[in-house]
Amino acid sequence: MMLSKTKAITRRPFSILDIGSSKICCMIGEADGSGGVRLLGHGTHASEGIRNGEVSDLDALSSVIGKSVQAAERDANISISSVTVVAPGGAPFSRICKKSVRISDAVVRRRDIDRMIARGDTNSVPENYQPMHLQTLEYSLDDVRGIADPRGMRGTNLSVDYTLVCGMRTSLANFQEALALNHLQTDRFLHSAYTSGLACLTAEERDLGSVIVDMGGGTTSIAIFMEGKLVYVDTIKIGGHRVTTDIARVLSTPIADAERLKAIDGSVMPTEIDGAAPDPLREVVRLGRSDNITIPMVGSTTEIAGQTIERNLLSAIIRPRIEEILELLHDRMKQARMEHTAGSRYVLTGGASQLTGLSDLFAKQAKKSVSVGKPVSISGMDEDSCSASFSASIGALIHLTQIEENDPAFRQTRTLPNGPIERIGAWLRDNI
Repeated sequence: MMLSKTKAITRRPFSILDIGSSKICCMIGEADGSGGVRLLGHGTHASEGIRNGEVSDLDALSSVIGKSVQAAERDANISISSVTVVAPGGAPFSRICKKSVRISDAVVRRRDIDRMIARGDTNSVPENYQPMHLQTLEYSLDDVRGIADPRGMRGTNLSVDYTLVCGMRTSLANFQEALALNHLQTDRFLHSAYTSGLACLTAEERDLGSVIVDMGGGTTSIAIFMEGKLVYVDTIKIGGHRVTTDIARVLSTPIADAERLKAIDGSVMPTEIDGAAPDPLREVVRLGRSDNITIPMVGSTTEIAGQTIERNLLSAIIRPRIEEILELLHDRMKQARMEHTAGSRYVLTGGASQLTGLSDLFAKQAKKSVSVGKPVSISGMDEDSCSASFSASIGALIHLTQIEENDPAFRQTRTLPNGPIERIGAWLRDNI
């Protein structure tokens, strides 16, 4: 008799907390019964206590988390006790691994898969790291590969290839502590580029092979999808904030005005078609000959005290930092031997991806097809809020709607029992 393969998707309300260097966003949602997600409430607050994806001030971070969660609870009229954390930090890395088990009888049953997935990843997880996310790629039965679901099939030896995403234990523990100060438990951690990929890439794009680049304020994260599965993630600790700081330092203008300049007048492409950003900073001033921008000086109290610069000068300040980010991403993929796996389709998202000319520069540097991605709209969210800045948050909600009840891969990456009492509790939670 064939085993039932009906997917029991959880329909209880769930919540996510996107911890970024620019903003903290809490969203509460539920499955809508037709394969989608319905937003019940959300709250957003400017980040404090986090720098380049890492906790820098626990009390400050805890405070803004509390404000974001409370706003989402009021909006949804629901009280929450646990969240799924979305973060680019924790010095994450990924690895493709394999596990095997001899099946208990001639037919593969759910308990065989559970037993195999539950085996520890001792050889795959470096010291001071812990699993964040496990994505099964394919199963094999004896010499037969490429099996999507082995339940009910006959064989002797069952194995699975999977992508394991890990984060630094100390970093993730500090995120947990910030939540604990608000009486919240951490259900699991998800890498922000992975969830952005779920929100911005179509199923066909993930199947054919695509790279999602999530450009945030303090970090830039990358995820590669092949045949619909996650195969690689990474994060570099440079984002849009570094560009803003460069503008403020070079032009001696306040950070707030530098951010406005970047958002409104900034571009990575010079206004002259053949223009190029110079490397030595002293040559930047020679790049003018285009539109003028008036900016205030540090300490200025009126627009009269402002200075006028060329738009090409602003481009010359911005472009080297963006080129550095692209070069670092390429080097990381090359070190992981993923530069060819990445394919030819790149999608940019995240708040910093809105910079004018960014996709054109990326396409020129990487010699790839590059576009700026926008997350899919979800029920309950207004169109104005469904922007690239919320890609990771929306993708996390989508991920949670796709989790099967008692999924062994899901259980394997539920959070992090550290002590013996917590490990016993985790075992009881997953097995009783």
